[in-house]
Amino acid sequence: MQRFLLSPNFYLDEFCRSQTAERLGRPIVVEQNSEIFQNLKQLCATVLQPLRDELGVSITITSGYRPKWLNDHIGGSQTSHHLFGLAADLVVSGVPPLQVAQAIERLNLPFQQVINEYGSWTHVAVPPIGEEPQRQALTFSHNGEQRCVKAGLHDVVQA
Repeated sequence: MQRFLLSPNFYLDEFCRSQTAERLGRPIVVEQNSEIFQNLKQLCATVLQPLRDELGVSITITSGYRPKWLNDHIGGSQTSHHLFGLAADLVVSGVPPLQVAQAIERLNLPFQQVINEYGSWTHVAVPPIGEEPQRQALTFSHNGEQRCVKAGLHDVVQA
């Protein structure tokens, strides 16, 4: 199987993995000539590769491109950037999600949205090609009953 390079350290297959899709027996396929492929290349070139270069360690993509059927199945937002290959959820071994999100912000990378999600992973999205980044920074936490959303990047204290 040929691996398609999106940037020096990121491959297409990293963005097409899903335990849910595997359980359902449904592969996630992205064609090389598609808008999704171009969006993933932009995500890698403008945010993920510069972040990896800065941190000097590998980045694990925990959720990348989500076809509509997968996004619906997991209860994802109907406006999720993941649907268009414009977002990734990631973890960096040895670096807390808050510090990863802060690095994205500090490096002045062209992100649409960066979220410290529950202190467990970092979500980053880029704008569609040709659009200016909104640079929205958020923190998601849970108070035991519901999700809490706070503007800015903060430590997460769970109930």
